[in-house]
Amino acid sequence: MRLSVLAAAISLSVGLSTAADVQAAIKKRTFIPAQGLGPALRAFAKDHKLQIIYVSEEVAKLHTRGVVGDVTSDEALRALLQGTELEYRYLDERTVTVFLATEAESTQSTSALEASEGLRLSQASNVSSSTESTLALEEVIVTATKRPEAVRRISGSVSALTGNELEKVGAQSMADYISRTPGVIFNGSAPGNSTVTIRGISTTTRIDQGQGTTGYFLDDVPLTDPFFSIAIPDIDAFDVNNVSVLRGPQGTLFGSASLGGAINYQTAKPDASKWDARVQGSYAGVTDGGDSQSGKVMINAPIVTDKLAVRGVYVYRDDAGFLDNVGTARDDVDRVLVRGGRVQALWAPTDRTKVNYLFLNQTLENDDVGYQEPETVGNLQKSTVVPERSEYETTIHNLRVDQEFDFGTLTVSAAHHEKRAESTEDATADLESLLPGVSPITISAPSTSRGKTFEIRLASPTGRSFEYLIGAMRDDTHMDIRNLAGGPGTAAVIEELFAPLLGPGIGEISAPGDIFLNARIPVHGEENALFGEATYHFNDAWKVTLGGRGFDTKVENATESSGFFTLLTTGELQTSQSGTQKERGFTPKASITWTPSDDFMAYVLASKGFRYGGPNIIVSEPGFTVPPEFDSDSLFNYELGVRSDLFGQRVRLDGTVFFIDWRDIQLRQQTPLRLNYASNAGKAESYGLEGTATIMIARDLVFTTNLTYLNAELVEDFNPGGGQQIVPAGSTLPGASEWQVSSTLSYEMSELPLAPSFVLSHRYLSEAPGIFGAGAEQGDFSVVDARVALRFNQFSITAFVNNLTNSDGVTTALDDPLQQYLIRPRTIGVTLDYRL
Repeated sequence: MRLSVLAAAISLSVGLSTAADVQAAIKKRTFIPAQGLGPALRAFAKDHKLQIIYVSEEVAKLHTRGVVGDVTSDEALRALLQGTELEYRYLDERTVTVFLATEAESTQSTSALEASEGLRLSQASNVSSSTESTLALEEVIVTATKRPEAVRRISGSVSALTGNELEKVGAQSMADYISRTPGVIFNGSAPGNSTVTIRGISTTTRIDQGQGTTGYFLDDVPLTDPFFSIAIPDIDAFDVNNVSVLRGPQGTLFGSASLGGAINYQTAKPDASKWDARVQGSYAGVTDGGDSQSGKVMINAPIVTDKLAVRGVYVYRDDAGFLDNVGTARDDVDRVLVRGGRVQALWAPTDRTKVNYLFLNQTLENDDVGYQEPETVGNLQKSTVVPERSEYETTIHNLRVDQEFDFGTLTVSAAHHEKRAESTEDATADLESLLPGVSPITISAPSTSRGKTFEIRLASPTGRSFEYLIGAMRDDTHMDIRNLAGGPGTAAVIEELFAPLLGPGIGEISAPGDIFLNARIPVHGEENALFGEATYHFNDAWKVTLGGRGFDTKVENATESSGFFTLLTTGELQTSQSGTQKERGFTPKASITWTPSDDFMAYVLASKGFRYGGPNIIVSEPGFTVPPEFDSDSLFNYELGVRSDLFGQRVRLDGTVFFIDWRDIQLRQQTPLRLNYASNAGKAESYGLEGTATIMIARDLVFTTNLTYLNAELVEDFNPGGGQQIVPAGSTLPGASEWQVSSTLSYEMSELPLAPSFVLSHRYLSEAPGIFGAGAEQGDFSVVDARVALRFNQFSITAFVNNLTNSDGVTTALDDPLQQYLIRPRTIGVTLDYRL
């Protein structure tokens, strides 16, 4: 049937009209990046206003090197099909058919009526062709610039891990994949509080007092708080389209929450052309720990063919613990349970209109925060009186409309984002001298962050001499951070010890319900911005891009505190203090790009980033003054990047050198009574080299390696406060490891029975300080993972060993007393996967 359909299409093209000749001779500005052939043909059809007919199976595994320049439709088609066995012919002035050359000779007798049957455009996957002449590495399309674009054609440092790549290495959480990106370090600590450092831009490997230096986004919706973050989202990687990592400040398009860089999850969208489903289950055992299991499911349902579809994803993941709490006499206490998923609906009432709604909810529950205390307790052990439990929840509602016009694409997005956190800290050891006999003494922190984000933007069509993107956004977020400290019998102990000094009844007055500290910090953050970028192509080789973001931010904070601890620190049973910090500014961006051929690109880039400032809302102590507010800090990033393809895109070499000038650094500091505040002090510089090499050694045998050299350090002395020693110039920024290497070797023998595949990966991270001015060190470890998979039609089974050498590397370290968070010990398991 497939050959007869092609025969009909070819027979119709024998009498090619004069009008088609004229149409084929018209030159048109065309910009189609290297990508899968199917998406490229659809982009060509849209740009040249043609209808393209082809068979899905014949292009699904093919790759094109793209076409850029003023070309006729014939020239564009020849370039797109170069290196394949496909040819094209005009059926009429607006219709082109693409077919296999080997089939053209045997298809002369089919009726024209059959040409309309069974042919439709497909969504081709970006994998290499089965013929040696078309072997090529895949090109990933991302929305890192808020428009679809091939990642290696972006004039900036952007890396993207596709859903297939994440699946290949068995990635589930950020700990599994984020450090495979050059210049990016994952500071694994308590679940929900693990930060990401990009290019060394951080003054802590924990949560910043103000806004963090790395922005987190899901389909461009910001998930970063304007003040002390109550949680850092770690969305499960099952059924995502890709995770993009943007290195360097992204203040032009993404705003304040991207001083050092940004991470953007791009979900897999519903497909209205076909039913699809997938079920996955895993079981694994952890050395010296418990057992892990997971179950995941995806269903894609077309409601109206090619018009309306719904996609649902659910994840249940139980990650085993491996640390023992000798204080509670429980083993493997650091168990983590992840549950939730998303529902997404896509409606395309016309070819030019898309309406997308996304609902996402994910919860994370941690039985006991998993750090070891090697100096005071022992390796793989901690000691607290009660478990230090935590729970985090992320919820997103996002409605987005994309409307295409001849002059560009208008995007309107409205989102509600919400995070909820609740954690318990054992403070018995720190406070038992103040309240002798009270045990346990705990500090709980129930907190919420709720916000709304609105954005509207207009992006011009690609392939023109002048391209632009302009938009406006508003984010309005309310946070409520609580601290409740207490323990059984607190009121009675306070009465016994302090009634002679403070009067009878002081216990019940200052510790109602045995709560001796009841503190609330409401925060209201607003950001309004106008942003845009404009690109001018001087010719096929040279282009310049200018962009900027004008912003207006405001943060309002307050501290409402009551109880015995408030009385001791301020002399009053109840205090209330508030403050506001406002700022306006502009962050520019400029780049020049040289693309002399399809196989080489070089660019220079200068960009500025910023993040919120804020008020300090704690009172000064005797002999110690707390500044009333801290300003936003900013940095300039300068980089030179090169992207090159060799041997017909079978080898890719990417390199970037960068220099960052960071001024008025925000620092989280402490008063003598160990209350947190922030100030601006010091300067820092970060410079280094990021390199990536990807080599297709043979069909299905691919080797990828990333190398990062980083030097991130202070360039002037500063005093962190609280009586600590001055930190001298030349000190390395926390978490800024000098060397980072990650490599992956994958071999997929798709032509053999059961299509066996092998993946071997390695990561190395050199040593770095965990804290400014302290002796806690992290890093200095290697991790080796191995995976073997077999496929039985729609069913596959994968056996894996993570951390093959059972390394005990430290991902985050804190001092006084020494607490260390570790990578997961050797884990051996199996994954079963079924696709409809």
